[in-house]
Amino acid sequence: MKRLLEPRFAVALACCCAAAGLLTVYGTVAQLLDIWRTDDLKSMGLIVPFVSAALILRAWRGLGWEMDGTWWGFAILAGAAVLMFLRDRTLLIVTVNKDWLLQLPPLSLVAVVYGAGMVLLFGGKKLLRAAWFPVVFLWAVIPVPQTFSRVVDLPLQHASATVARAFGHALGQPLTEDKLRLMFTPDFGMFIAPGCNGIRGAITLGMAAIVVGYVYKFRWQVYTPVVAGAVLLGYLFNFLRLCLLVIYYKIALPYVWLQEHAKNADYLIGGCLFVCALGVFFTVANKLRRDLSAEMGKPLIADTPVVASELASPYLAKVAAVLALSAIFGFDALHTRFADAQAVGRVPVLAPMPEKIGKFVLVRSWDDTLVGGTIVYTWGDYAADAGNGVHVALGISPVFGVHDAEVCHIARGEDPTWHGQIRTDAASGTVDLTAATYNDGTTQRLEASTVCDGGACRQFSQTSQHVTLVYSYPHKALPMQGDRSRAVPVLLKVETMDTQAPVGVVEPELAAALAEFLKDVDLVGLTAPYGKR
Repeated sequence: MKRLLEPRFAVALACCCAAAGLLTVYGTVAQLLDIWRTDDLKSMGLIVPFVSAALILRAWRGLGWEMDGTWWGFAILAGAAVLMFLRDRTLLIVTVNKDWLLQLPPLSLVAVVYGAGMVLLFGGKKLLRAAWFPVVFLWAVIPVPQTFSRVVDLPLQHASATVARAFGHALGQPLTEDKLRLMFTPDFGMFIAPGCNGIRGAITLGMAAIVVGYVYKFRWQVYTPVVAGAVLLGYLFNFLRLCLLVIYYKIALPYVWLQEHAKNADYLIGGCLFVCALGVFFTVANKLRRDLSAEMGKPLIADTPVVASELASPYLAKVAAVLALSAIFGFDALHTRFADAQAVGRVPVLAPMPEKIGKFVLVRSWDDTLVGGTIVYTWGDYAADAGNGVHVALGISPVFGVHDAEVCHIARGEDPTWHGQIRTDAASGTVDLTAATYNDGTTQRLEASTVCDGGACRQFSQTSQHVTLVYSYPHKALPMQGDRSRAVPVLLKVETMDTQAPVGVVEPELAAALAEFLKDVDLVGLTAPYGKR
């Protein structure tokens, strides 16, 4: 007699597999957690996986917990796991017009693919069709792109400051000329920071409207105005919050004890207004839902379909496959995470920079460190002994993994004047470097990055008029191999005080000086002490 599996146990196993399967894309999960912890504007993405999971279960329940899963879902999960395994061991970054950066594959795409794989594996194509919205909604794990802050967020900051300033003047309160500060006294005032412009509340209400519109099955004629109205409602209540806060500051002028609680008053006013905004939104949404149901003659709550059982053996085989895949890639991810945590937590033993490399002599050495003391690069500054003033700085990262220096420049708003590929000979063999030049008005410098791994130093870029692709070869290691080696990033800098010369003249000169320096450098040997975790 064939054994049947009760739906409640099958659903519980699917949920456990969905949680355990996150180990297969551990790199994505770790990066998302870091983004949610450090970026207030993107922190609301934390609730997206839970909302999507609830909506997928809701759609599954509507199908009577049908478990017509396909092994194609497992193939998608395995492919995503392999892709993330390779991405964590390589560098693959795309920049567009030097102001939009994307690491491939995008984190949001990985989340959508993972959700689709799980749905296909345990629920099948029918469930994927029924739950297409919550699967696609996983794209919102990063609610807004990085360029959003510059294009939308900062202008809204100024708009909010203008509204608050105008309201303060309307109350007859003299203010300072600082456009983003409303100083009621020399020591008491408010700063209109990016977090004060209402964008978080507007995006939160917008995302809530997207989900509610899907659950309530609004037609697009209703869906679009509801979402747009929710976003505008968030802005409206934020402007009201700023006005009420101005009133609070004016009332608090003669009372020191009220001035000391201004920050808490801001939280209290904002929280109360956001609850009011939610109340207004759901009141309108529920009214639209009732009107739609009355118009279509359908009840608000649909009948529950008949629940069917499933054969235990095929379903448990899928569970076992997911758990095995999680164990294979999860072991490697946790092993690497633990090794990296140990490396960051201790001060690495730094090998001394060579006193002389060819005709270049070590002038000084130093370490770039983070606030916590973690060493990002250990540096050596070398000068040509011919006295021609050429200096080359050689930096080796003893702890951190693969990354590209240009990413840091883009994050700081520094655009390169030239970007390209340099290939030159070194004492350890041919070196491939990704290079870029920068002009800050004081110096022009050439920065070249490479990654040393497996006895070679290679990093590549492909540049067109608007798009640049930066990549390196993946680190040679297999899941559960227990490999404790690591790829070591290297950064070289050459600069000149001539800021007026065109980049077409300066770049070849700096590249020639860099090639002259590298021909006597054993990069593989210098990075070897840091190639172990």
